[in-house]
Amino acid sequence: MKPIQTSKFSCRPILLLLGVIAAAFLGGCSFLRPHDDPTRFYVLTVPHAATERFADSEFQKLRIGLKPVEVPTYLRSKSMVLRTGTNEIHFAEFDRWAEPLDQGISRVMKENLSAAPNVASVTLNSHGDDSLNCEVAIRILACEGVRVEKGTSSIRFAATWEVRPVGTNSTATKRGGFTADAVAWSGKDYGQLAERISEAIADASIALAADLPIQAKSFPNPTPEIIKP
Repeated sequence: MKPIQTSKFSCRPILLLLGVIAAAFLGGCSFLRPHDDPTRFYVLTVPHAATERFADSEFQKLRIGLKPVEVPTYLRSKSMVLRTGTNEIHFAEFDRWAEPLDQGISRVMKENLSAAPNVASVTLNSHGDDSLNCEVAIRILACEGVRVEKGTSSIRFAATWEVRPVGTNSTATKRGGFTADAVAWSGKDYGQLAERISEAIADASIALAADLPIQAKSFPNPTPEIIKP
């Protein structure tokens, strides 16, 4: 009787290979499991007390048109922007604006200006509407957080504008602007950053309302506006 011959190929390498494949498959299954999305979205809002900060005076109410707000290219990203150095910025990967920043600023500016005692109505994206008393073009210079390693983090918001009369023969354009105080924020709480920027926009609205013509059919001579550095 012939002895049973064993295969010259060992089964051990095959078992090891099967074990590696099984482990890889089981480990890969974790990629199929749902993961929480860490992305958070924020909106600009109108502070509750913003409408109470306008001075009580008698004004002729004006119909205002707001042209599309102009923002720098680096602010057109939905990611919230942090300035980490004089010439260095950081885009927050998981903290984003819920709407394009220029549209958010326009919306909040409209709500704030509508509460001004010298404003009857505000029309967004106006263009040559003869029913308006004046049109406003706003240019944003900065709208971001400033984060420092040592010291207090703050916000950075600045804007300029041009107010032009509509429906008159006057071609006078009044130029003005606003720079927010470097209000502190935590440097990590992006909800707080959105709140601080909203407050800065409310303050800018008050300054803009003060730059509007006193009467609907008259326009003050343009005067230079000093913008804080």
